[in-house]
Amino acid sequence: MWGALPMTISLRLPNIASMRSISFAAVAAAAAISTLLVAGCGPLSRHAALPAATTPVPTTARTGPATGTARAVGTAPAPQIPISVESDSQMKAEGNHGPSSSILLPTSCRLSGTTITAGGTYTNGGFVPNVYDRYGDIIVLYVRAAPSPGYAKGRQLGASDVLESPAVGSSAPWHVSLSVPPSAGVPARCVVAAQPTHNGQFAP
Repeated sequence: MWGALPMTISLRLPNIASMRSISFAAVAAAAAISTLLVAGCGPLSRHAALPAATTPVPTTARTGPATGTARAVGTAPAPQIPISVESDSQMKAEGNHGPSSSILLPTSCRLSGTTITAGGTYTNGGFVPNVYDRYGDIIVLYVRAAPSPGYAKGRQLGASDVLESPAVGSSAPWHVSLSVPPSAGVPARCVVAAQPTHNGQFAP
C-alpha cells in the first residue's frame, strides 16, 4: 500500500494593517453616531433636569423703580387736620367767660379711622397760672366740617366731653381725642379751647 500522501492546506490570512484600519473606522463611526444622539437629546435632558415650577409667594417687599432694590411697605401716617385755638371773642360769644385759651399751643391734629387726636403744649414756656385750676379748666377739642352756606366757621361735627378732655394746669404735653362717625361729615378743622367746669368765684 502506498503511504499516505501529506496534504497541504493553504490558508490566506487577512492583512493585519487592513484589519486595524477597519477597526479604527468602526470606532470613529460609533463615536460620530453617539455625538449625534447626544446632540439631539441634549435639550430634552436639560429640560428634564430643571426643577418643577413653583407658585410665587407674595411678600411685603416691593422694588424701587430705578434701583430694583427691595423696600418694605410701611403704614402711611395719619392725615393731618389744620388746628387752631379758639379766640377770646369766640369764647365770649359761646358763653365761655373763663381765662383765655391762648395758653394752649397745639402742634397737631390727626385722623386715624374715626378717631381724631389733637396734641400740643403750653405757651409761656409751659407755665400755667393758677387761675386755670381755679376755674377747673379742661382742654376741649372741637371738630368742624368745611365752611358751607349757613355755617361760616363750618358745622360742628363733635366735641370732646369731660372724660375725654385733660385738665389745664400741667406743663407736660397734652392730648385730647374724640370719635367722629363717618355719617357726621368730613372733618376739615380742629379747634381747642380752655373750658371751665365751674365758676371761678366759687372755687376754693
